[in-house]
Amino acid sequence: MSIKGTVFKEISDHLQIEVPELIYIDKDRGQAEKENEILLPKPAVLFAFLRFEWSEIGSGVREGKGTIRVRIICENYAESYTGSIDQELALQFFDLNEKIDSALDGFSGSKFSKLIKTADEDDLDHNQVIITVYEYEVTITDDSKANNKNMVQVDATPIVKYVKKENLPERQVDNTLDFVIKI
Repeated sequence: MSIKGTVFKEISDHLQIEVPELIYIDKDRGQAEKENEILLPKPAVLFAFLRFEWSEIGSGVREGKGTIRVRIICENYAESYTGSIDQELALQFFDLNEKIDSALDGFSGSKFSKLIKTADEDDLDHNQVIITVYEYEVTITDDSKANNKNMVQVDATPIVKYVKKENLPERQVDNTLDFVIKI
């Protein structure tokens, strides 16, 4: 799977566990703007990978620093104005937004660093659909083109040989240990 596919899958799997009330998680392809053509189940989260700056860090491994945009989409017909009889119901989307942000902010995966929230804003032009946009800074490590043939395999298992301390000269003995590690 591609590196961005891997990152997307790890984030979406994490969100499904942490925020079970989400009905739909997808790559952002403008579905919210085509609401009259496409039925978008709600609440939903849409992800987009914004600009990433890539640099080579050695042996074919690249590192990309950039932003992932998260759009949280809710449908809400309750009124939020002061004195509304359903104001609390209207403001529940804030709780969902905070739950999603809590799940994402600081989350890291096998190929990406911690997600760090850098911005948020409301997307206002969607009638009864409430869209909140969060942006997270992240570093992705792409090792899919790593040059593994030049890497040296290392056996990390130490060889431990037990010896009797009284048979060794004093300067070679650590009296606090019952064994000697040879590499």
